[in-house]
Amino acid sequence: MNRGMKMLLGIVAGAFLMGLTVTLARADVGAACRGESHAMGMDRHAMLGHAGMTSYVLRNLLKRQQELGLREDQVTKLNALALDQDRAKIRAQADVQVANRELRALVTDEKTELSVIEAKIKERESFEAKLSFMKIKAKRDLYAVLTPEQREKQNALRHQMRQTHRAHMFGSQGTDARDHEQSTGDMTLVPESIPRNAASSLQAS
Repeated sequence: MNRGMKMLLGIVAGAFLMGLTVTLARADVGAACRGESHAMGMDRHAMLGHAGMTSYVLRNLLKRQQELGLREDQVTKLNALALDQDRAKIRAQADVQVANRELRALVTDEKTELSVIEAKIKERESFEAKLSFMKIKAKRDLYAVLTPEQREKQNALRHQMRQTHRAHMFGSQGTDARDHEQSTGDMTLVPESIPRNAASSLQAS
């Protein structure tokens, strides 16, 4: 093989190896980006789940402002309290997200000692427990703005809403059951009509 042919083969082999390297690198980056996007999506879902409870309670109270007899100062206090709660939860949720990402980095590194990973897991669990407690406390703090009479009205309205929802659910189930029984009864009548028709045809013949 002459010198020119060897140089040509060397160039082709080098180009092939370079292309393979670029392809693998792109695949690794793509997988990493997909994993990061998935993790960020889960983090956003967790944030909406925790922050949603305060908004839900506040929205229900304000929607029933006339029925509960809320004063303007109470409405102002409820809005301010909900805003402060959301700020605190956003900070706590950020701690959880950072702990999750740090934990993923520790687990990925095979040199990380198990004791370090265990400590990070406990730290993340403490942040999550703090979020759960804040969720319960936020709801109680909002209801604490109400007077005892207003809380009684709120409990009565909540009970009434649950009863209406249950009645609607049971009513829908009863309608479905009656429709099913009627359709089943119609199906059972079909075979009975066939012998009579057949008998009439035989008598006519």
